[in-house]
Amino acid sequence: MNNLSFTQAMPQGHQASAYVEGARQSRILPLLPHPSTIQPTNQDLELSINSTGDVSHPRRKRASRPKVRSGCITCKIRRVKCDERKPTCFRCEKADVECDGYTKEDADFKRSAEQRRLGVAAQEAQASRQLLPRPNESGPVASGQEIAVRVPVPPPLYPSTLRLNQEDVHYYDLFRHQLVRDLWGSGHSDAWSRIVLQESSQDPCVQESLLAIGAISQAQMLEEMSKDQLEVMPSALRPWGTKMAPCGELLNHHHRSALLHHVKAVSMYRQRIQDPSSTSPRSVIIMTLLLVGFEFIQGNMNNVDTLTSTGMRLLENRISLTQRPPRHATENGNTSTQPSQSVATQLRRGMRNDEMEDIEHLLPCLALMSGFTHFFNSHRTAMPMMNGTPILELPEPGVTVVAKLEVFWGQFFTRAVVHIMRSLHDQLRYKQRNITQAALEQATFLSYIRMWDSVLEVYLKDPSVEDNARRALRKIQIHRLLIHIVISCGLDRTDMCYDAFEADFRDLLNRIVTYMRDPGPVSKVGFTFTEGLTTPLATIVAKCRNHELRMQAVHLLNTMAWRESAWDGKALVIGKSGVVMLEERGMDANGFIPSGSRWVWMSGKWDLEKRELVATYLRLMPNEDGSPVHAHLELDMDNLLDTCSMVGCHGRHDPFECYQE
Repeated sequence: MNNLSFTQAMPQGHQASAYVEGARQSRILPLLPHPSTIQPTNQDLELSINSTGDVSHPRRKRASRPKVRSGCITCKIRRVKCDERKPTCFRCEKADVECDGYTKEDADFKRSAEQRRLGVAAQEAQASRQLLPRPNESGPVASGQEIAVRVPVPPPLYPSTLRLNQEDVHYYDLFRHQLVRDLWGSGHSDAWSRIVLQESSQDPCVQESLLAIGAISQAQMLEEMSKDQLEVMPSALRPWGTKMAPCGELLNHHHRSALLHHVKAVSMYRQRIQDPSSTSPRSVIIMTLLLVGFEFIQGNMNNVDTLTSTGMRLLENRISLTQRPPRHATENGNTSTQPSQSVATQLRRGMRNDEMEDIEHLLPCLALMSGFTHFFNSHRTAMPMMNGTPILELPEPGVTVVAKLEVFWGQFFTRAVVHIMRSLHDQLRYKQRNITQAALEQATFLSYIRMWDSVLEVYLKDPSVEDNARRALRKIQIHRLLIHIVISCGLDRTDMCYDAFEADFRDLLNRIVTYMRDPGPVSKVGFTFTEGLTTPLATIVAKCRNHELRMQAVHLLNTMAWRESAWDGKALVIGKSGVVMLEERGMDANGFIPSGSRWVWMSGKWDLEKRELVATYLRLMPNEDGSPVHAHLELDMDNLLDTCSMVGCHGRHDPFECYQE
């Protein structure tokens, strides 16, 4: 299935990567659906009136009444009683026929309406019991909001307290006690616990998104109890609907609750983006990340891409990272960019009080990093608006806590990624940058990276640092070494400069293996927003031309059971292995790969039904006339390329055997 073809120019429209989903994933909702037209109260009223059927009615008429609707579609067609077991009912299983699943039955609507009535009654009976503290009673809207809760009128846009029904309380507790740490790691979990939970008491969109994530995670955890975890975890290669829930069926009632909450959240988000000026950057970041998190957990990459692009457009010129520095004319007529300290300082002062400093870089970093994965296009929206000017804000050992250190590092890392991505785009277009400005920016970043190395060493030598904080510091060290290598080679269009960093690649891989021996708690939802080990491993595969180190990184990527941000190791290793194959075809007897045989993965199209990736690669050395050289590979998504056989390698490439403690 792995076919290779070469072309001299790539057709229009194939520069962006595309994620192809099967049409059978009908239960995965579109990104911005219109508000749901489900009216549980009316459905319940209809059921209570028509619950007694007339036996004299003809069978054809009775088939459409609520008594029949409660079964699965197959039993309804066969006109037999269904026990409503999910995912396959007993009659379908006994008859050895495919159970076509269930419609949105009226009985479920009735039960949901009854639960809501009980929840409201319980809340009114215990009005003094709140999940979050009451606002100041002297506030201008306190009394009005209290009335809005007690009388049957639409709720206010920003209610002052959090009121949940009995089932939603479980989702809320699951989110704040476990999922916050699973999704954002130990460093950001405290900030997200404080900021997101506070926002959920004021913003119904955030509340619905939070409950949707809690419900979808609960649905997934229940499946883990009865199935192999690797089969349960959705990914870019096997999103939900392709294997876990055939025929578009819901996994369980938690899954159904998750979709209902998500529909409400997306509907509110749609209304907000109609008037971006009325929504604060803080709300945009929180709402977008929560909606993106839900789609990531489902494995729905198309929706992730569109949501991220939408969020970045709403943040343009509204946070410090999207404030482009002014351009100044130099004596030779060229233009240069200089950091606008006044703008950055002014924005930062205003955001410290609003806790924006802790989270403002998260969505831009996600949008940029997703561009390296070949699943997304949101980085194309983010790149033109991003400010990549190097700015240094170092933590003070003994004073700054590790959680705040992670915030400072995240801000610096995001700006470094802007610099790296712009260099990569120029490389793909064979475009020559302003070498003087680029070299100055490169030198500044490398200087700051060395300063960060010294600070991290001081923190790690402190015996009072807890284990979780120490793991976070070791992971930052891995990323620090990674951007040191990539930025050092950023001005070399041929990638030959990377050969001088083989020792650094070996050190990087050794640090990764050491970290993986004791990674700490692994996300129970199989996904985390934090940048982890997939990024450096994929870089080793793509940029290190030592076969042994490359294949050890491939081995680690192929065994990772969780996804980090937009990075899916099992999906990336398929496309990256194409780079290894193309380059090692031109390897000489000494293991050296000449400049004319070096490639980069440019884009890819995923066909989940055919289980193949059509990947496009660009040779870094153009033709003599300057025209680009492309190669197209059809790669089997379920069978990794055997690149070792081409070079006569029979090694195991197990890094845990090579790097002993």
